[in-house]
Amino acid sequence: MPSNFNTILLLVVLLIVWKFFGKRILAFVLTRSVARGALLKIGNDAVQKQPDWITLERVSDAAWTNPATANDLIQPLLSHGFTDAGSYTVDKMPGVKLAILIKPDEHITAHVYEHPKAGTWIELVTRYQDGTCQTVSTLPSTGIQPPPWVKTVRAAKAPAMDLVRQLTFVRRSGDMKKIEAGEAVREFEEGYAKSIVWQKNNGLTPEEVASVVRDWAANKEMQSEIQSYNSGA
Repeated sequence: MPSNFNTILLLVVLLIVWKFFGKRILAFVLTRSVARGALLKIGNDAVQKQPDWITLERVSDAAWTNPATANDLIQPLLSHGFTDAGSYTVDKMPGVKLAILIKPDEHITAHVYEHPKAGTWIELVTRYQDGTCQTVSTLPSTGIQPPPWVKTVRAAKAPAMDLVRQLTFVRRSGDMKKIEAGEAVREFEEGYAKSIVWQKNNGLTPEEVASVVRDWAANKEMQSEIQSYNSGA
């Protein structure tokens, strides 16, 4: 379940928010009822524009922007019995890169992501036969509520195998789903499709968009992106 694709969606939302409002009237946006309505419309318009389906395209070389960071996550997993299920780009999300690793007998799938704005992070997933899943992710909270079938623990950056042990500790017992290498891509694509349908049906609340706007405004790296975006308007 690629629950962290919510972050990629939110990067789009935030650029639109800053395009129309900007930092100078941030307080107004977050405190006035008329602005709440504007945030609701902007957020939901952005959600509706997201693709209903994505396709992972396998590549022989992920060409990571920060290969050392990605390899620090991938290599320990390979050394501890994970199988490489391929590196991928995402057809409708330029710049997004993804490596998938699996350990079927322990019911764990690892997704190592790289996004040109959000950076590099890892998500470890255990899926269950009832459609739910437990994840551990090093991506900080976005302020957006995940779908109800996804339970996510936000973890500090740590060695990959420490994160694996954290997942095995927090996940519930039950009928876990065994994912083989040939199934990993389909599971990912179907997980995205299921999540985006739920997001489009439920939308984003003004509070959710506002929460991410606050984080965005406090992030110096993101300030550079805002200035670049506005200068190109």
